[in-house]
Amino acid sequence: MAPMKKKTLVLCLAVALAAPACKFIAAQIVDYTESWSSGMPKSKGSLAGGLQNGDWVFYYENGKPRAKGQYTNDRQIGPWTYYYENGVVERTGAFDDKGVRTGEWTLQYQDQTPQARGSYIADFEDGPWQFFAKDGSLERAGAYDAGKLSGPWSYYWPGGKLKAEGMCFQGQRIGPWRVVDERGQERVQDFGGKPGVQIVRETWPNGTTRRTGVRWNGAPAGRWTSYHDTGAVRFACTLNGAVASGVFEARDAAGNVTAQGVLTNGAFAPGSVAVQNGQTRPLTGPLPAAGGEPWAAAEALAAMAPEAAVALFVAEAGSAVAETAVVAKITETTTPPPPPTAETAAVVQGIDDGPTRAAAPMQPDLSVKQRQEMKDYVAEYTDGPKPGGGSLLDKYRVSTPGAPARTIKDGELQEWYGKPMPFQTMKGVDGKDVDLGQYRGKKQVMVVVLRGFLGEVCAYCVAQTKALSQQREKLEQLGVEVLVIYPGAKENEASFEQAYKMTFNEGGPPYRVFYDPNLELVKQLGIDGDLAKPSTIIVDKEGMIRFFYKGEHKADRPAAKKLLEIIEGMQK
Repeated sequence: MAPMKKKTLVLCLAVALAAPACKFIAAQIVDYTESWSSGMPKSKGSLAGGLQNGDWVFYYENGKPRAKGQYTNDRQIGPWTYYYENGVVERTGAFDDKGVRTGEWTLQYQDQTPQARGSYIADFEDGPWQFFAKDGSLERAGAYDAGKLSGPWSYYWPGGKLKAEGMCFQGQRIGPWRVVDERGQERVQDFGGKPGVQIVRETWPNGTTRRTGVRWNGAPAGRWTSYHDTGAVRFACTLNGAVASGVFEARDAAGNVTAQGVLTNGAFAPGSVAVQNGQTRPLTGPLPAAGGEPWAAAEALAAMAPEAAVALFVAEAGSAVAETAVVAKITETTTPPPPPTAETAAVVQGIDDGPTRAAAPMQPDLSVKQRQEMKDYVAEYTDGPKPGGGSLLDKYRVSTPGAPARTIKDGELQEWYGKPMPFQTMKGVDGKDVDLGQYRGKKQVMVVVLRGFLGEVCAYCVAQTKALSQQREKLEQLGVEVLVIYPGAKENEASFEQAYKMTFNEGGPPYRVFYDPNLELVKQLGIDGDLAKPSTIIVDKEGMIRFFYKGEHKADRPAAKKLLEIIEGMQK
């Protein structure tokens, strides 16, 4: 049995209690400490009005810190640091005022070897990222546009030899890619195009690449990169037509960064900086008019203010493409690209099997308030709302205020009834997959699709699972097998395993849990959106769907006892 938890609440008293304002603060703020059974602290911080605020530290059972940073009303805000159990920093970065990742983040392995670095905007990777193997060699590098691979990407074998390189757009490989197998044999694999998409590569007179990117319906789109005639990166940003946005970076011909930050609506966002003579200064306000001649030489650029140089680079990136200067323009294709060779296919499959994005950090824990309210959540997911008392979860309702309470019939997707599940295999978190066909003729199956995992385990998912566990004996008597699906990004699977084990530290989840990487299963069910709409599906012994409830919002889930009534009705 897992160790019992011990909580200690200590009133935080200020010295100047005589002041009315201080009395109010003293009445609202309490120090909170939760301990492991050994007496070692599990978490320490402050509560204001019952919500986590101020500095917080979370600990492993060995006493070493697990995560530390600040909260504002239960949201992680500002800089945070996460640690491995051996005390080594695992990742560092910041959360914005909405509690999502922002700015530069760095990750490293337990031996302090760099693992990844890059920037976020509103919780999505944006701009250049680099990922490293455990031996410190570069593993892959490229840029993102709102969390999707965009622009040139390169992949490397251990030791630094090129594995593959080519162009991406909206998260997909497009056009010709150079692919090199482990023996050094090089091939070109054409991944085709998308309707309206053209890959553009423009060159300098000496033949080196000057500008590369994608045009969509004739306008620049996604990440564009320009280069000096020396081959060094000149400028990179995201283009929507001629408008630059997202993370940008400007460099001189020697490869030194001269300006970097974020562009928003034609202006420098807070945190953008110029770098001159080893010193940084803020870049603020709208972009000035582009100064200098397009594609100015290094000497002319060196004499320009960084603001003017960035404006010039933006104008260059979004300028019309001279047809005579385009040496490779791959238009859309209406026929499938030729099949790859076995060697090329193996290399590409290896890339596909790996992560696409950086793994999300695991939440330190459910909030104190969520854990305090868990008993009430579980009660409602067991019995349903109290008669005449409304639902604890009404705050999430999206229907018209004053409208009748939503019934279970309102959430049913009856068009699925009488149809088989669109998939048969589910990936078990315990490493054992399940084929739904094994239950045919033997058991009914209840598939519970939870909201999903993006660095945190949803409190309502935990409560629903606990409520179902209270009805486990009755469900077993009725011959029902319960299988729980957590959707999430492929790269977050390891973080999810760690998070759900910690969340269910009273002995683990009561039912078998399956991870749905990249929402492959929920997309087949048509319930994806903000991860997944929580849904409950009952499949009969013949393998046909007899009940399908899709939640209106993240907390909308049928009560366990109502599900028992439905199952009993099916068996009459």
